[in-house]
Amino acid sequence: MARGAVGLHLRKGSSIYQLRVAVPEGLKSTYGTDRIRESLETSDRQEAILKANRRRTELLEEFEAKSKVLNPKALDVITPELAQVLADGARRRVLQGDRSRRQGNDPIFNALSQAALSRLPFMPNPDGSITLPERDPLDGLSLWETIGLEVLNGRQFQEAGEDLARMNLRSVLPLLQADALAMGFTVIRETGGLKEALYAYLSAYRMGWQEATQRDAGEPIETDNPLPLTFAPKDSTGALAASKSHTNTTLMEVYGRWLKIKTRTTSTEQAYKLAVEWCEGHLGRPLYVQRVTREQGDSFRSWLQESDRGIGKKTARDRLTAIKSLLIYAYRELGLIDKQPWEGLDIRVPKTPTRRSWKEEELQTLFGQPLFQAYDTPKGSKSGSDSAYWIPLLGLYTGARIGELAQLRTTDITDEDGTPVLRITDEDGKRLKTDASRRSIPIHPELIRLGLLEYAEAIRKAGHASLWPILTLPPERPGLNISNWFGQYRRDSGLTEAYPDFHSFRHLVRTRMSKAKIPEKVQDAITGHETQGSIGTRVYQGIDLEDRLEAILSLSYSSISLPRVYTSPRLEKASRGRQKGYKVKTKED
Repeated sequence: MARGAVGLHLRKGSSIYQLRVAVPEGLKSTYGTDRIRESLETSDRQEAILKANRRRTELLEEFEAKSKVLNPKALDVITPELAQVLADGARRRVLQGDRSRRQGNDPIFNALSQAALSRLPFMPNPDGSITLPERDPLDGLSLWETIGLEVLNGRQFQEAGEDLARMNLRSVLPLLQADALAMGFTVIRETGGLKEALYAYLSAYRMGWQEATQRDAGEPIETDNPLPLTFAPKDSTGALAASKSHTNTTLMEVYGRWLKIKTRTTSTEQAYKLAVEWCEGHLGRPLYVQRVTREQGDSFRSWLQESDRGIGKKTARDRLTAIKSLLIYAYRELGLIDKQPWEGLDIRVPKTPTRRSWKEEELQTLFGQPLFQAYDTPKGSKSGSDSAYWIPLLGLYTGARIGELAQLRTTDITDEDGTPVLRITDEDGKRLKTDASRRSIPIHPELIRLGLLEYAEAIRKAGHASLWPILTLPPERPGLNISNWFGQYRRDSGLTEAYPDFHSFRHLVRTRMSKAKIPEKVQDAITGHETQGSIGTRVYQGIDLEDRLEAILSLSYSSISLPRVYTSPRLEKASRGRQKGYKVKTKED
């Protein structure tokens, strides 16, 4: 499958690219298929990407329009603002139809014109047939077609005027209902404000026919482009949603509203704000989301990748993704725009080395260091002194995330039915990645042998709440300091490649449990992975202690030898400016 556009495929044995787009569940019966497949009629990849993105956007808009028609919302009241939108649509309906007939795109009008033309006294052929004169499309309408159009427009204008004079509002009720249905809601006779809306609709309808007759006289009457729905019902009471086209909302204002819907880290908020500032700086201020175009998205994407920006591909993609996320928010949640105009725009980032598990010789190198062989703990708040010894061992025997381990408190070392366990929770303001991260992990006998329980009790008796009193935890990324320290320690130990890193312990733990035939749902219960299925499944209800203990006991590392070296907590703070304070053995030692 070719990369670069969502749904772009290159079939086996063919050089012509194809677009595949999944049909929404509710529209499969309408389309008669679950996936639309269309040839892009090109073997050039870049051209295929452009065509695929353009066509996919068209299909998504088509899906949305059909969904509105198939799943309309009941409308309790037509507000004056919505009545005006419908009236504008009535005028456009007439003028667009008139323009279609003048351009030869109305099959009914064309058929009537041909029938009338065939009755004129042309000389018949020897076989009795009549050959009509050929027409140059640039000639426009024939005299007879022009006369027919004048008659049609004049008659419709007269009838609309008569209906308006008699207040015959029923004459346009089906038209108003059809336009409302296209907007995604239903109108019935009992709908509040219907009479006023029909009067406005009929008045605009008559105006449209009047302007059509002015075209017959040669007046250059323009047909407005179709306008998006400006006011729509918010709920059954008829409350109004935010205006989509009559209100100008800047991208920075959307960012401000996005901040209020969910608590996010300061770094995330700052990254999004910077992306907005860059986007506005390139495309111009103020940047109204209602006027953002796809061409602007392509321009911003190219600008981000210019060498003058001084950022890498990944950062450039993050900036683009931030703006796309805000546009999605403006579309799906605020209803300010009719679509996300930058969908499909992306920046390709070179693949990074795949994270892998630890090899036996790498485990020997790491755990053969003085830190683990002699409890030679470093000094300072970045390493946490004692945490530098215990956290890697906990990672090795639990597969827990480094951020989870960094936030452990003394109360998290407890027991469950007499079995020592490690509790990972979001209590006391701790941060977790997902709901599935909350769990209770049996403590491996090797950790007990090395003195973890005695260490936790000593810290508790000393009056500390945190299991690592010396370790500092940045509020937004609690595991950042110990993660950075571990990365440097690993490199100093001679393990200089990008991987394995601390997270690779999770891969190692799952690999060992898989080899021991531990069921995947039990593995998820140990490592805190999301499991597909119901909410009850995802939070691991029903995974009993015996199953979890069996999973933990399957973890065995015969390649490393760890002596019992812990005697008491060190809790050593570093002198000012000295955070390292540890010894390592290298291959040369």
